[in-house]
Amino acid sequence: MTSAAIIIHTKWQLKQVKELLDQMQPPRLNWALRNAVNDTAKQLERQAERDVAKATSIPGRRVKARIYIRPMATADLLEATVHGSKSPIPLKIFKAKETPIGVTVRIWGKKQLLPNAFIRGGKFPDRKDLGMDGHIFARISKNRSPIHKGSGATIAEAMVQQVISNALVKLSQEHMLVNLKRQFDRYSRSRSARH
Repeated sequence: MTSAAIIIHTKWQLKQVKELLDQMQPPRLNWALRNAVNDTAKQLERQAERDVAKATSIPGRRVKARIYIRPMATADLLEATVHGSKSPIPLKIFKAKETPIGVTVRIWGKKQLLPNAFIRGGKFPDRKDLGMDGHIFARISKNRSPIHKGSGATIAEAMVQQVISNALVKLSQEHMLVNLKRQFDRYSRSRSARH
């Protein structure tokens, strides 16, 4: 499965970061940084799922299955990437409804008509199931064949839209410093509790 990745470079206020970094030494510092990066990536993944589902009209559980984080940050490599699948989503999940002139679908938040498309065979109103699992097909020429299977939006296509990507960048920058502070506090507390 191919994917598109969102890469966000966070700019921190140096004074705040320097204060936090002076509190700890490796390996606890590396662990805290790793957890902060992974927490931010997970928050970004959840927000991307909500934004993409809303923008594309794709059901949330289908979006959730197609947005993932790989690789997660480690103590050695402080980098996590949120990916969105490039595989096309079948049109049948976009509330497809067959009409005499084509098929209507709700995609990108708007109702669209796909002329000369069909789900079932035969003449209206006595249409019969074709046994093609409810997928939408369209004729390419005036002849009855060839036909091609229709597909809709992709998750990657939605993730790179200006509105969604800007919102995700802003979210990551807001949450990164908060997550850093929380993890540093956590690791400094756990260290002082032992001594």
